[in-house]
Amino acid sequence: MRSPSGPLPGCAVVAVVVLSLACNSPLETGLGEDNPGGPGTGCDACMAPQTCSKAAPVCIEPGTCAGDADCEPGTICGMAQDGRRICVVGGRCGGQEAMAEAVPPNLLVVLDRSCSMRDRVGNRSKWEIAVAAIQTLTTQFRNRIRFGLTLFPDRMGNSCTQESFPVPVGPGKEMQIQSLLAAALNTNDPNYPNGPCVTNIDTAMDQASREPAFMDASRQSFTLLVTDGMQAGCNAAGGDAGTTSIINNLRNRRVRTFVVGFGGGVDAAQLNAFAMAGGTNMFYRAEDQMTLERALSSIASQTLGCDYQLMQSPPNPQQIYVFFDNTVRVPRDPARRNGWDYDEGRNRVIFYGAACDELTSGRVKDLDIVFGCDAPTPG
Repeated sequence: MRSPSGPLPGCAVVAVVVLSLACNSPLETGLGEDNPGGPGTGCDACMAPQTCSKAAPVCIEPGTCAGDADCEPGTICGMAQDGRRICVVGGRCGGQEAMAEAVPPNLLVVLDRSCSMRDRVGNRSKWEIAVAAIQTLTTQFRNRIRFGLTLFPDRMGNSCTQESFPVPVGPGKEMQIQSLLAAALNTNDPNYPNGPCVTNIDTAMDQASREPAFMDASRQSFTLLVTDGMQAGCNAAGGDAGTTSIINNLRNRRVRTFVVGFGGGVDAAQLNAFAMAGGTNMFYRAEDQMTLERALSSIASQTLGCDYQLMQSPPNPQQIYVFFDNTVRVPRDPARRNGWDYDEGRNRVIFYGAACDELTSGRVKDLDIVFGCDAPTPG
């Protein structure tokens, strides 16, 4: 099985496929109690750690089987890829194949293009560094996140207000974002940070709150504010207090906000207040391209991994079982505090609390969602 949310950034896994073996799985072909086989001819020849099979008078190695009688309830004796006969989920318990894909979340990047983004960090401008970091972000998480982008201050209309979204959130927007930002490295491009020289975080977040994709309650949504300064020159949406209120209202709509402060000109206390209102506790501080890319990658990873769309409906919604790494049985928790629950209306398995944290951290390497059998799939 592959990792549920994909390896940590830098690897390219697009979707999760979670499998359990059907009762008529190819692994069963020619195997079982009617054809036990075995590595010996009688139990008198068994030498520790070998044991005598319960299915036939033959010796078996630890972790192997000669027939179904050697296996726990809910599993049968099948064939592993390396040719060993092992116990696999299936058989009379009613186990069947289950497939699931992680549901890509919405993530709107709210990027500061104020004049101070032309300031240099080493031999590059902050704008060049930010563009490169977002190019990396959208490449690493291509097809795993539904990206969108807005820039502030806007070049259209009043410099303190925001008109239209350059790239609304949606599937497959990575190339559009990358092309727009690559063009904005040119000093003649309208999106190059050469004015207006204001920092209207309040109206930028107000615009973000009107992102149409956030109306889709079927998937998780997030905003990502990246700024190198503090509110300045504008307060059309209430300045810092207005921004905090807007972010809090987004959170009430189940849209969390991450905050990145880039460079030494940020107001750390205020950015922390924004992050707290957004349900992400503390802002990320970035000083150069490496720390900015690291912050963006960490944030993107946290948006993944807790919402899985089943490709078919379970025969019995009360007989869904979930396992991490073939060893940990994850409890079903209808209270949705720690564990998982099944959303029958959307046919999804959704993780909560520490179980969700385990998935998004990348520590879980193998996720099994099993129909009918209270046992994980091997491998």
